[in-house]
Amino acid sequence: QADGARLTPQTPVTISKQAGGLTYRIRFSIDKNFMIRAEQRVENPGPAGVVVQPYALINRTDRTASLDQMFVHSGPMGVFGGAADYDVEYETLVEDGPVAPRSRVGWTGFTDIYWLSALVPQAGADASGGFRALGNSLYRADLLYTPVTLAPGTAVSRSTQLFAGAKESRVLDAYEAAGIPQFSFAIDWGWFRWFIRPFLWLLQTLFAFTQNFGVAIILLTVVVRALLFPIAQKGFASMAAMKAITPKMKELQTRYKDDKLKQQQEMQALFKAEGVNPLAGCLPLLLQMPILYALYKVFVLAIDMRHQPFVLWYKDLSAPDPAMILNLFGLLPFTPPAFLGIGVLAVLLGVTMWLTFKLTPAPADPIQQQMFAIMPWVLMFAMAPFAAGLLLYWTTSNILTIAQQKYLYSKHPQLKKAVEEERAATKAAASKA
Repeated sequence: QADGARLTPQTPVTISKQAGGLTYRIRFSIDKNFMIRAEQRVENPGPAGVVVQPYALINRTDRTASLDQMFVHSGPMGVFGGAADYDVEYETLVEDGPVAPRSRVGWTGFTDIYWLSALVPQAGADASGGFRALGNSLYRADLLYTPVTLAPGTAVSRSTQLFAGAKESRVLDAYEAAGIPQFSFAIDWGWFRWFIRPFLWLLQTLFAFTQNFGVAIILLTVVVRALLFPIAQKGFASMAAMKAITPKMKELQTRYKDDKLKQQQEMQALFKAEGVNPLAGCLPLLLQMPILYALYKVFVLAIDMRHQPFVLWYKDLSAPDPAMILNLFGLLPFTPPAFLGIGVLAVLLGVTMWLTFKLTPAPADPIQQQMFAIMPWVLMFAMAPFAAGLLLYWTTSNILTIAQQKYLYSKHPQLKKAVEEERAATKAAASKA
């Protein structure tokens, strides 16, 4: 029996029944973010004591589950003993049987990339959890409270919360602040969450200002490149200084060709005397790698980008580029396989990466030269299946890098001249070979 017909944030509903001499009631309430609270109550009006055990469970199938990736977990998860557990997979439950973490349950359930279903036990209650495979692609997450002996004329109740909704970071943060332990860890940010989350905040802020997620990504790229510009300036200045002392370096290499230790000592002395740091030119690239990783995680995990349009045919920046060359941008009735799904943004990525390498001093090693020559086109194929938002960021970053290099070469014409001479010499050597 139910005392209401509609469950809303303003109208909770209680269902009740009588069985075995006991009265069972569950009072359901829900908030605006789809957090359901179920208050289970058992009353014992009879003459004898009974043992009852409150419980909750979630069933789900893996047929509709998002793909579990190396950097993004999808499947059973929860917080046990104060730590988020991303290690249990659907296949594990099928092959190895049920998994029952022994630590105290903070919450437990199933996660997809964008969605979460989680059971949160009553604060302070002694509860255990576990996962199991039920067969036929079905799985279950259990939340079991300690059995209670119910004396005649007494009652017992437990309050359990069920979250079933989108993994919006601000919503999860609010529930965590309200007392659900590490609820924000439902988003698999990884070890560098402290570094990744500021980029999400900035992206959300720019989106709130522009109301266009593609424009927000472009502005985010401009901000990142502006922050890195002073470092790039120092890197170019260091490269220019290295080019200026190249004749002296070659002289030392010739003079001490039979004494490598002495050669290294003299090289270090030369660097110190000229005020040159040979590693400074690599610093901008090294700093870009963790930033690119952070943005990759943001673009993959942030539901904010899901179904967000940009311009033209870009209706969902969290999905791959829908305009693929092999099917003539959708005119032909077939979808190419992922590794051949080259879209406009992937081509722009390859071309801009190639232009970036063209403006970079060529490595002396012929093998490295070949790698630099094919890398843009390898990346074009490798990145094509990724979210269009990530490709938009990387392409915009490449365009800004080209503009930045043009500007810095104008400030260091001797470096540009040296690069052109190097490339001419490399090309001449290759033609002779």
